[in-house]
Amino acid sequence: MNQKAYQEMTKMLNGFPQQATADLRGLLLTYEEDLVGVSEQAICEAAVRFRRGLVDGQSRTFAPSIAEFCIEARKIADILPFRDRPSIPPPRKDAFRHDDRKTRIRMGFKMTLLSTAIGLRKVDEVDKANKRGLDDLIALAQQWGVPVPDELWQNSGVA
Repeated sequence: MNQKAYQEMTKMLNGFPQQATADLRGLLLTYEEDLVGVSEQAICEAAVRFRRGLVDGQSRTFAPSIAEFCIEARKIADILPFRDRPSIPPPRKDAFRHDDRKTRIRMGFKMTLLSTAIGLRKVDEVDKANKRGLDDLIALAQQWGVPVPDELWQNSGVA
């Protein structure tokens, strides 16, 4: 264990009443032996959590047993890799180009057509028409009585 881990554990132990004959050095050596393989960061965080009364079910009067402390430190060690990994950066402003008017109109049309298809239980037909292109989507919309925005007529070959 590093110096910081020893310091945090000593602060934790000093925060609880101890017997006058308590051998702090021997106790810390026992903690160290039983915490082999647990990161110093997890040990420090477990000590701080016990000292501040943040561990569920802990005694507010007495220091944790070695077993209680080891359980908490291992729990924290399991969580640390997830907590400390870098977060996903926010998307770049230019990453999404679907905010132009033309795209919104086309997507709104597709959603309206898809809603109608759900009611008719013909979603597969919309999927097939979408794969063939805008002209087929417009033809399907006309067949089902779905209004086609004027802006889409300009981009289609349907008369």
